Amino acid sequence: MDSGLFIPNLRSDLSRIISEHSTIFIKSYGNGTLATPSFRGTSAQHTQVEWNGISLNSPMLGQMDFSQVPVSQFDGLEILYGAAGIARTSGAFGGIVDLITMPDWNNRINVLASQSIGSFSIYTTNLNLCFGTEKLQSHTKWNFTSAQNNFPFTNNNGVEVKQENASYYQYGLSQELFWKLKNRHLFSAKVWFSEDNRNLPPTTSNLDTNKTEKIHDRAVRAVLEYKLVDKGYNLLIRSALNDQYMNYSNSTIDMNSVHQTYSWINRIRFTWSKIKNLKIKPGIDFTYDWVRSDDYSGRKTRSLTSLFIELNYSFNKHFNSSLVLREDIIDFSLNPLIAALGVEYKPFNKYNFMLNLNLARNYRYPTLNDLYWQGAGNPDLKPELSYSTEAGATFNWESKNKIVYFESNITGYYTWLYDMITWSPVEGNSALFKPENVDEIHARGIEAGLNLLLRISGFTIGWKNNYHFCRSTYEKANSTYDQKIGKQQIYIPENTLNSTLSIEKWKFFLNYNFFYVSARYTGKDNLTMMPGYNLSNIIFGKNITLKNFIISLQLDINNLFDLDYQSVASRPMPGISYAITVKLGFSGIKN
Repeated sequence: MDSGLFIPNLRSDLSRIISEHSTIFIKSYGNGTLATPSFRGTSAQHTQVEWNGISLNSPMLGQMDFSQVPVSQFDGLEILYGAAGIARTSGAFGGIVDLITMPDWNNRINVLASQSIGSFSIYTTNLNLCFGTEKLQSHTKWNFTSAQNNFPFTNNNGVEVKQENASYYQYGLSQELFWKLKNRHLFSAKVWFSEDNRNLPPTTSNLDTNKTEKIHDRAVRAVLEYKLVDKGYNLLIRSALNDQYMNYSNSTIDMNSVHQTYSWINRIRFTWSKIKNLKIKPGIDFTYDWVRSDDYSGRKTRSLTSLFIELNYSFNKHFNSSLVLREDIIDFSLNPLIAALGVEYKPFNKYNFMLNLNLARNYRYPTLNDLYWQGAGNPDLKPELSYSTEAGATFNWESKNKIVYFESNITGYYTWLYDMITWSPVEGNSALFKPENVDEIHARGIEAGLNLLLRISGFTIGWKNNYHFCRSTYEKANSTYDQKIGKQQIYIPENTLNSTLSIEKWKFFLNYNFFYVSARYTGKDNLTMMPGYNLSNIIFGKNITLKNFIISLQLDINNLFDLDYQSVASRPMPGISYAITVKLGFSGIKN
């Protein structure tokens, strides 16, 4: 994803960037609250979120809340769809989102301070300091956001009220060091601390304003990494610790529970390319999860060892192939082989046109909540199994004078998902839910993108578009009375579309983003649904340059047409809102 998207969106979180600029659907429970992704008709547990190659997913839930990831804490974003993710990990049936930070070896000093003031008393501050030499770089980033989040909405009685008990604050600090030795050895050390305190607001059907529901999250991630780059071979060694803490309280059900997890994550990758047209990439991963939870009966642990090899072979300049094999060993128990096969074909010399085909088999193992949740966990669960195929084409073209750039892509996919883990009511006790391997899902669809860049008369005009059609249906019934076979999965839209028009001239900039989400069913029988919605957002600003200083003034208008909508049933979303941002930057780059 283009890193140029991040600077005007420093006040945002990952969920907004993803929903506005990719084919991934984000299910949001409200402003500043839980936001989870759906890749290609799969669930949030089928999406892996990484930070510099280490997993951020909770070993308890198996997913990551995108609203907890501020855009200001990373420099780039890589999205791997479907089979491409097997080279990184198992279980990511939908795909992988990798948050990347990287050094700029030409940088001497770069300072950025940003302050935003928005509707509903939302305040966001960002401070970035990067400095160093061509051998050593240091990056420090700090972010803070607080909000009353008291926007008006219409409740189920048709009365307009202000949202209460919805305030939140979030802050984070990261420090990264990069050291380059003789252009062959790269050492890096990274630490990222974040903390969130959120009041979860009542739903549109809950009129009890005295209800309090809170989540307090705290996380520390630390990574040590070594890279060796030489002619004919590369080596990567990475070791990381992910420490996550959560405290959930709910006055309605008199609950106050604490959950603490530690994950020790290790990865070794070696690349050998001394044989003509062939690259061999063996590797090994080891992860150890340790969990202590008020909702588990004692401490729980799990170890995962993965043996990995990737082979890339170029038959000629037109035809490339890849084979990925992965073997997972969980708690010393051998599991079925995971595999992916891919081919790429470039039929023309003069044109950047490419066809690709991928086939894959993948497994996802039950989360620790699925196995050990007190009174409901099911230690007899089997891993989920998926088979997938995808085929696509990409084309890009740039005029010789670089005035016009055009890019388009289209991909069709089909995924068969077996033994899907679903929490279902226990027979004879509808109030108790238990995880079981009950569902079979077929997810198929088409993804398409169209991008255009035009430079003319001092204007830079960009137009980026993404469209996704998805049918993700239940193919197995739990009983003869189950009416869900052939019906769309709940909360997965069939159609999503986003389009962004950007214009720059005289250091003024204007971005207009439009995104559309079709209806989502809320019942497995598809008899109830949430209506579709379309949102428009505008960013307008001016950059002022004074030697090495830059001052940026920016106005954001979100939900431009004041649409009354919900992403999740009974979870209100804000109407039209505004934000003003002032940025001050200083840059000293090597001549």
